Amino acid sequence: YDYTQFLTQFACRREERLITDEDEFDYIFYTYGLKLFGRVPLVEPLEYKEKRLVREFVIAIDTSGSCQGEPVESFLRKTYGILRQTDSFTARTQIRIIQCDAEIQEVTKIESRQELDAYIAGLTLKGFGGTDFTPVFAYVDQLIETGEIGRLDGLLYFTDGYGRFPAKPPGYQTAFVFLDREGEAKVPPWAMKVYLDS
Repeated sequence: YDYTQFLTQFACRREERLITDEDEFDYIFYTYGLKLFGRVPLVEPLEYKEKRLVREFVIAIDTSGSCQGEPVESFLRKTYGILRQTDSFTARTQIRIIQCDAEIQEVTKIESRQELDAYIAGLTLKGFGGTDFTPVFAYVDQLIETGEIGRLDGLLYFTDGYGRFPAKPPGYQTAFVFLDREGEAKVPPWAMKVYLDS
């Protein structure tokens, strides 16, 4: 997959919005109706448009000793750039960024584009120990159980792939993102595998 295309499809949920869809509006029939019938247009524009919106989404970052520094920052900046370009942010957007090595080091909740800008500008990585993916899944499952996350659109996990995966599949879509194809790490059958260099 192209990472840009993958992320916009993975992170965003399709919703219909009550706005005029200029892309679906045909001006030829509209002006023809005005010409033929006077002040009565032949075709009215659609009053809704399908948009992709980010609602509830989790980005987990492997901050173990084998996965740190420039690759992690590169992943976050690329992901940030893609999310920043889209009109996907709404008043109900919640992105959680979790830093985890063998245990969760930091959780940051982001609800606006400005908060995302501030997080990227002041990015500090924490951890650099061993690698275990299970704490992130346990934490997210707990948020779902308590109702803090209503409907999770997906979990994106940036890693080098060398760690302990959960024994059973989660109830939400999950993708593991790798920097490049050199390591060719394996992921469980329930997870997607995406390469940042593609």
